[in-house]
Amino acid sequence: MKKLYVLLIIAGFISSSAKSQKLTTQHSFNEFSQLSTLNIKEKKPLKPINNSAKTVLWSEDFGGIGTAPSSTPGPNFTTANGQWITGGANGSIWKHSFYTTSGEWSNGTPAFASTSASNGFMLFDADSVNFPLSPSYINLSGELISPPIDLTAAPSAKLTMEQAFRWCCAGTHNINVSVSSDNGLTWGAPIDLIPSSVGANDDFFTVTGGYDIEANISGQAAGNVVLLKFTWDGVGSGTSHYYWTIDDIEIVELPSDDIQLASAYIIGENNAGLEYGRTPSDQVDANFIVGASVFNGGANPAANTTLTADFGSFTSTSSLALIEPDSTKSVETTEGLTLSPGVYTGTYTVVSDGETGGPDFINNTGGREFEITGPSASGNPTTIYSQDGIGVYTTDVLISSLGTNSFTDAADGLVCAALYNIKNTADVGALRVMLATGTAAGAQVYGSIKDTALFWAGDMTSIYATLEGVVTTADIAQGYIDVPFPSAATLSPGAYYAAVELYSQANTTDIRIRDDETVAQPFDASAIYIPGDQSYTNGTAFGIRMVMSGNASVNENPLMGVSIYPNPSNGIINITNTNGSNNEIVIYNMVGNVIMKKEANSSIKIDLSSEGTGVYLVEVSNENGSIVKRMVIK
Repeated sequence: MKKLYVLLIIAGFISSSAKSQKLTTQHSFNEFSQLSTLNIKEKKPLKPINNSAKTVLWSEDFGGIGTAPSSTPGPNFTTANGQWITGGANGSIWKHSFYTTSGEWSNGTPAFASTSASNGFMLFDADSVNFPLSPSYINLSGELISPPIDLTAAPSAKLTMEQAFRWCCAGTHNINVSVSSDNGLTWGAPIDLIPSSVGANDDFFTVTGGYDIEANISGQAAGNVVLLKFTWDGVGSGTSHYYWTIDDIEIVELPSDDIQLASAYIIGENNAGLEYGRTPSDQVDANFIVGASVFNGGANPAANTTLTADFGSFTSTSSLALIEPDSTKSVETTEGLTLSPGVYTGTYTVVSDGETGGPDFINNTGGREFEITGPSASGNPTTIYSQDGIGVYTTDVLISSLGTNSFTDAADGLVCAALYNIKNTADVGALRVMLATGTAAGAQVYGSIKDTALFWAGDMTSIYATLEGVVTTADIAQGYIDVPFPSAATLSPGAYYAAVELYSQANTTDIRIRDDETVAQPFDASAIYIPGDQSYTNGTAFGIRMVMSGNASVNENPLMGVSIYPNPSNGIINITNTNGSNNEIVIYNMVGNVIMKKEANSSIKIDLSSEGTGVYLVEVSNENGSIVKRMVIK
């Protein structure tokens, strides 16, 4: 079975800050399918834990309580192990069931396919009692307490179980297990059963790709007769309903030695923890931090843990003297690397004095992939700078999306942004926006380069702005839209947000951007801004890419029969039309705003003197093509 350890902090250099606020999506009436429409995620397989040699100390599959298809209410439930009891303010919500919840907001909830689902499982059916209270939902708390479990002869104890859950809609929520060694008189510190990757409105299985979760309870349970208490506690403001299912609980002995590679990374030393899927060769750091987060899931301290990262063209080795049981530490080193353009695939392996192979070694390996593209000034249209690794990453891929239908009041004007570190002065010709399922033709996209400090202050002033982009069916088919800058955006060294402002005409033409969650990123790597609200840390690695070296900037090729002059001008611009075509004329200022639109089938004069001096863009298009010319008004 696939397992997920709790209390396992896979930091990936993720920072915390007062600015680190995430906005949650809103639920839709009677629709569980919002998970696939508002937060589309491809399952990320979890690394399986090999339990072929495990010693099972105790197990519970909740068989014998009821008969399908009926559910069995509490307050008590009797199994072969003894009597389970309920507690807490809303303990009566616990039931033995063969089906998941079908309450107000859970229509379409997928079946809970636990190993022994055929004989039923336990369900905290919060959603069923919140209907028809909408919108005045109540926070609920309930406990399920096991019969006594004799672990007096156990040298160690690991709790494993299968679960699925989802809670609504924001704030803090507790789903945990506690251990008592004095028959419930006192309880140890609760162990959180919510992985850091799962948040409000997320479905556990959809995000993690499995049902299984594990926790080391040796310190509280080994050598004692214990009780287990499973608690749902909607303590936070705005948290209440949905459900929690649990089944197939086991307590097993820990293996003597079992280190696990939790996450691997290779990070440019000046990237503040951010890993890029693609980096132009002239934006690459000279030194890289190569390492991994390593968890010790064994009973013994892990001595002399060594990490080897083999990328073929280079190999990195690092070590750490000691990792205590049930703890996670980084094993890393800094390497000076010279990287040529190409895709790099690394295999990471960790060993220790106590574990160099064996049945548990399956979780000692991992990988990392990235691409070095050509230099920014190469003129190669494939020179891309991207946070996302879509098309580069091939293992453990997790892609979600976010867009104009994700939040209240974000249908028009939602800003999504991805952070880029510029090491050497470079020109950006366009932003490439990776489109997700749910995008409709006609959606509008306005790209820009923004100052990071201003962004977090809620100031969406642009350093550079692109021309308007309108999504077409061809864009949807190819999976992206390019929005060009009027002229190349020249960026000096520093950190910038590549941002896109999205318009859906009140959700009639929604647009969604792909978000690559494969690699953990710092909190501010991707972010959003909602007009009239504030900036939030939503997003992991948005598919908002920089197309370098002006490759997608304004097309200077002349349109037959059309000329625009004089340049510079005192305000009067002549546009000739010798072919009699019906020309559409659009004039932009240098922040991308449309200041004039006209149609003409003959030569015309346009007076821009009232607009003031500066640089303007004049776009003329007809059935034969288009031309855009930069005009200077003196």
